[in-house]
Amino acid sequence: MRVRVYAGAVLFAWSAVVVGAQKVTTPEELDKVMKKVGPAMQATQKAVGAGAFADVKTQIATVRQGVLDSQNFWIEHKRDDALKFNKDALAKIDAFDQLVSAEKVDPAAAAASLKAVGAACRSCHQVYRATDADNNFILKPGSIGG
Repeated sequence: MRVRVYAGAVLFAWSAVVVGAQKVTTPEELDKVMKKVGPAMQATQKAVGAGAFADVKTQIATVRQGVLDSQNFWIEHKRDDALKFNKDALAKIDAFDQLVSAEKVDPAAAAASLKAVGAACRSCHQVYRATDADNNFILKPGSIGG
């Protein structure tokens, strides 16, 4: 009986992850996902500064999901460097999340870890993102070919 309950719980958790993930394949879909990440990252920074770590957890989850959702785009377009940037960003996000999940959060360590997340994001932005006339991030023209 316990095995069935456990197997059912694992299956439910796995299906929730699959349902939550988006299959991002086009620049428009990537843009839509990233447009959620930017404000969530800004809210995370603000919440860290205020010491509002419950809000931090909510916002960084949105950032993580967006980065995770974008992973398929880089796989589809065969951009190994972008996939490496993506995986590095996810690792930094997970390290940050673990830090802010502690019973007693060190605000200075959290701020430093969040800076590392931002640096990981910038690595990809430097290669694949540009800004349009309205100063909005866009995929750099020609960066994925055809």
